[in-house]
Amino acid sequence: MLRVLLLCSQGMSTGMLCDRIAAAAKEDNFELEIWAASEIKAREHVGNADFILLGPQVRYLKGRIQEMAGDKPVEVIDMMAYGLMDGKKVYADLKKAMGAQ
Repeated sequence: MLRVLLLCSQGMSTGMLCDRIAAAAKEDNFELEIWAASEIKAREHVGNADFILLGPQVRYLKGRIQEMAGDKPVEVIDMMAYGLMDGKKVYADLKKAMGAQ
């Protein structure tokens, strides 16, 4: 099971995106646990995740989050996919990024 943390500025609307990413993973028979949190709560959640996704509005925090995450991958969600709440695209990008690890 892959545990994915999605960080954004508020952690609210990203809940819907998490649901769509989880649905795409389920269609692919891939075990995934995903949850959203605000960037302010990052330190509380990073330790529980295997992979961290950042909403495009907090991309400027990538370096700081990567320091917190250590060797865990941190990636920024594609802005268009985020805006369209395209869980399938975000899931595909996540799988691609995992293959690059």
